[in-house]
Amino acid sequence: MTTEHERTALGGAHRFVGLAENLERHAGTPTAAEPPNARGTNRGYGLVFFNLEKYHLTTVISSGLRFQPLGAEPAQELACTVYKEQAEAARHLVDLTAEVLVQQRTFLVPDQIVPNEEPLLPGTEFHGVLASGHPMFAPEFTRFTDPDGVEQLQVFTLLPVTLGELNYILDNGVTALRQQWARFEVDVFDLGRPSVA
Repeated sequence: MTTEHERTALGGAHRFVGLAENLERHAGTPTAAEPPNARGTNRGYGLVFFNLEKYHLTTVISSGLRFQPLGAEPAQELACTVYKEQAEAARHLVDLTAEVLVQQRTFLVPDQIVPNEEPLLPGTEFHGVLASGHPMFAPEFTRFTDPDGVEQLQVFTLLPVTLGELNYILDNGVTALRQQWARFEVDVFDLGRPSVA
């Protein structure tokens, strides 16, 4: 038996008319998709890969979190943008974070850190992600509105952060880390980047 909140979450797909076109306008051409049951059981969301050839970037975006009863208002999806050859790592980060949200029936807030005890990607220092607006795409990518201008969806971009950067955030806050990234001209789309803290 479904709850009222679950019925509301599952209904209302009409609120997202034009979403696919909006994502393409910013993230580029869709090149591949992974269905919700790609790894066996239905995990409640799929993954879509977009390529922005001009910048050699791939963005992996979840598709279906917005229909899950996570309690988010407006609804949410997740994205991660990396250089094309690192697309599998972006897929992993979006999948891992989305799985946590679905299992815990929770949602993200702006500038939230999702830490992990072990490195999220083998051979890296990335121990978490920062839920953010997109560093390069226009705000309309992050905040999707219906024809009446009512915000229906937030697309949180996951920015990988190192263990040192996680500790830096705990001591100084997210804004201070962003200032460090700007100071050292950190390329947040490069998963081979050094830590600034």
